Amino acid sequence: MARIKFGKVTRARRKRWIKRAKGYYGTKKSSYKKAHEQVVRSMAYAYIGRKQKKRDFRQLWITRINAAVRPFGLSYSRFMNGLKKANIDINRKMLSELAIYNADEFAKIVNLAQSALGQATTKSTAKPVEAPVVKKVIIEAKPVKVETPKVEAPKVETKKVETPKVEAKKVETPKVEKAKAETKKVAKVADENEVDTHDYLAEMEAKYAAELAKQEEAERLEREAHEKALAEAKEEEKEKLIQARAAAKAKKAEMSTQERAKLDGSDSISEPRSELQKHANKMRSLVEAKNKTLKEANLRDMTKKELIKYMRQVADIIKTKK
Repeated sequence: MARIKFGKVTRARRKRWIKRAKGYYGTKKSSYKKAHEQVVRSMAYAYIGRKQKKRDFRQLWITRINAAVRPFGLSYSRFMNGLKKANIDINRKMLSELAIYNADEFAKIVNLAQSALGQATTKSTAKPVEAPVVKKVIIEAKPVKVETPKVEAPKVETKKVETPKVEAKKVETPKVEKAKAETKKVAKVADENEVDTHDYLAEMEAKYAAELAKQEEAERLEREAHEKALAEAKEEEKEKLIQARAAAKAKKAEMSTQERAKLDGSDSISEPRSELQKHANKMRSLVEAKNKTLKEANLRDMTKKELIKYMRQVADIIKTKK
């Protein structure tokens, strides 16, 4: 005999319960056990709510009817008693709707209930009281001319009083005096730096005159050889020579500071590089902002000989300006 499986039926039943639990919080909408418990409880609450809803609406209709019949001098209980005696069978929902949306028809029903109870219909028979007419009386006041006697003011002789001229003295505020003192101080420091750096530069040039002269001679010979080669070369070869020189300069610029120091012989200078850079910074502070090549020079990447050469360039510019 073949085996019978009920997995399909079980899954369908569980899906029905989970479908009813749609929108519930947490695992109550996804877990079958939690969903089943919550749906059963919700159905019980829904049954109670359906009964409670009928009570709540009946209470609301009674409140509305009571409020609507009070202006006619009736209460809710007497009004319902009058309807019963007049054989008018209208439920409370329709009575409340008539009281809200069709007040004239509701008033007719109230009158029928009052007549069944033996009461006179309440209609306002009092005449409106007219307000007394008040006449406006305007009294015109005529202006009265009053002649005032003319009084002549006594003549007073005025004398010209010359005020002494006071010469205004320039009074300088403490802020201005402080600013002037600071500018003088800065100028004094700049002069001291200039003297200090010039003395240091002269000392370095005198101490390492041979090394500097040797480097200048090597640069001069290289420059003359290049110019001679350009003069002797043809037009096609000139471009190649210029490109080769530019490539050599670019290659030299890409070298590190230590490699360039070996090439130009900066290792022979025993002076600390930090001291040279410090004085070069002082010299750079004296350069104007217009001279961008010297003002924006990167002193950290310069060798010792390049720093001395830089200071010499700045000193020459300052000397020409003076």
